[in-house]
Amino acid sequence: MATPDELAEAYADWRRRSNENQRLKKMVRGWDRVIHFVPSDGVEAFTMEVRDQELGELRFGRVGTPDVVVTGSSEDFCDMFWGDLNPSEKYMSGEITLAGSQADVMRIDAISMVAFLDQ
Repeated sequence: MATPDELAEAYADWRRRSNENQRLKKMVRGWDRVIHFVPSDGVEAFTMEVRDQELGELRFGRVGTPDVVVTGSSEDFCDMFWGDLNPSEKYMSGEITLAGSQADVMRIDAISMVAFLDQ
């Protein structure tokens, strides 16, 4: 199980890399969303907001009304943020689940693959 500090550190690195990636910035143009990450292993949920082509600061707790809810283990979230696992594989195996509109789920899947492959 990852600690909140580990999650925050991994997310901060991912956020920096994502916000510097021009390809990802184009993919999130006009896609302002609130995303809740809900660890399945008891770690506190956290919120990410995409606004104006940027990933926002990590906020612990379920802040705002989510457009998408991502559920998985805290370790998988850390590994995903560090770039140590392919999030699409975890999604296809059911270890990470996404709840939201079909368009949002497809967008997150595409964004996660670009983030994984471009690092």
